[in-house]
Amino acid sequence: MDATNPQPHSGEGPRPQDLKRGGRKILLAFLAFLVVVAVIVALTNIGGDDDPSGGGEQGMGATGTVELVGPS
Repeated sequence: MDATNPQPHSGEGPRPQDLKRGGRKILLAFLAFLVVVAVIVALTNIGGDDDPSGGGEQGMGATGTVELVGPS
């Protein structure tokens, strides 16, 4: 230990301060990502529903006929 380096470091691996700083950066990046996703979802739900029935397209299958042809 000397006056220019009051915290001696042996050079083996990252320091605990570096790990905390990196963890904070990752956490802040994740929170920023969540905010961006929340804003995108909110903006997509702003518009009105264009479907006059009030419901979506689910539940109704395609209609079709099947003709069985066989020897009579």
